[in-house]
Amino acid sequence: MRIVQKILLISLLAFSIAGCDKITGFFKKDAEFQKEMPDFGGVKVVEVEAEGYGPSRNAAILDAINMALKQTNGSPVVGATINSDGTLSLPGQSGAFGITNETVISVTGGSIQGFEILDEAEQQALGRWKVKLKVKVNKYEGSADTKRPKVAIAYPRTSQGTYVIGDEVLSADQAAGAIRGVIGESIRKSNRFFVINREFDAEINDEIAQIGGNTNPAELAKLGQRLTADILVIPEINYLEYRKSTRTMRFSGRELNSYAGSVSVNFNVINVVTGQLIMTERFSANFPSTPPSVYGAQRVGVASVNDYLASMSEQFTRKFILKNFPVSVIKMDGKTVVLSQGEGMLKLGSTYKAVRLGEDIKDPQTGESLGRLEAPIGTVKVMKVTEKMSIGILNGNFDPAMFKPGIIELRDEVGASSTPAAAPSTTGEASQPSSAAPATREAARPAKPPRQRDEFDAPFDF
Repeated sequence: MRIVQKILLISLLAFSIAGCDKITGFFKKDAEFQKEMPDFGGVKVVEVEAEGYGPSRNAAILDAINMALKQTNGSPVVGATINSDGTLSLPGQSGAFGITNETVISVTGGSIQGFEILDEAEQQALGRWKVKLKVKVNKYEGSADTKRPKVAIAYPRTSQGTYVIGDEVLSADQAAGAIRGVIGESIRKSNRFFVINREFDAEINDEIAQIGGNTNPAELAKLGQRLTADILVIPEINYLEYRKSTRTMRFSGRELNSYAGSVSVNFNVINVVTGQLIMTERFSANFPSTPPSVYGAQRVGVASVNDYLASMSEQFTRKFILKNFPVSVIKMDGKTVVLSQGEGMLKLGSTYKAVRLGEDIKDPQTGESLGRLEAPIGTVKVMKVTEKMSIGILNGNFDPAMFKPGIIELRDEVGASSTPAAAPSTTGEASQPSSAAPATREAARPAKPPRQRDEFDAPFDF
């Protein structure tokens, strides 16, 4: 009996050890997967070849070093000059110096790690020296996001300091903030543009001022790397008011109050380098008015005016993004497609028209592209939405063998009304715009239905 127990105990122990090995092996295999670190840019050492010229050997070397720095970080050696006798003059130091690795590392604060002379020659006929160097430079490389078109949203132009909204007052700063915030957030979520935020410039400048002194010399490569915008969005509030009109009845002395008003906003898109106006859009709406009444109360308040402004900003942003980056199919498996945009641009459960792109038509006089021919191929219903992309089902005629990423694009939403539903008729402050106004943010972003994993069998999942 004891022998049997020992055999069972040994077997159980062996099974447990084997099981541990399998589990350990599983986790070892799983540990091999590593998620990429967030990309915020950084500094690394690069080798640059550069030629330099000067009246002396030292001057030619300094010229080549400056060229190497300009090629990598855009800024030359600050303060270093060449004396009349050809020696190097260093800032804050006295005496004549030859250019060596030690002196260059010292004068650049470590932004250069050293250099090697590949070739040198005194060109006596020209009265100068020519050198070719290999220079090790600390180079700052921005994140992948910085390669996108860079957009800055200007502070919206306003014609006055405050706006009368019935019995309330809306400050120009509040109105501008509602517009600017929505545009910036919507463009950022599209993952198609790099949004430059100027709101925190003071704090950023304070942090950059810490570079130098006792910081790592490699950090110097970050100086002078602030980005400027390629595109500037400038909103303008043309007019905004919701006026209260009061009449006093002659016999009773009672007051009749009525309210009416409207809003109009322009959105201008400027090419920063050329100053070219590349896009302008205007959105207008009439606020719900009330007839003269002794019980008349305003139907629009400051909060709902901000909703109007936000909705107009969202509509402009959507039009701006789709003009430059239409939603396209980037992967296809049968009828299942992966779309290039996510939340903020596509609505879960909605259906959009799909077209196949054809020949690029060019103007024979200017050579400018007039766009591609389009052929309708059906519709795409959005089944799943994430931050950066979506999954849909194509319902139409398209041969998957002909598919290439980007050859199919989405157009208007099927069944979408150009005029949103009318606001409920209430006597208090309206929570939604009227039928003449654009939809509010709440109307533009319906609540997501409960997730159903068995809704369709999609080969793509994320």
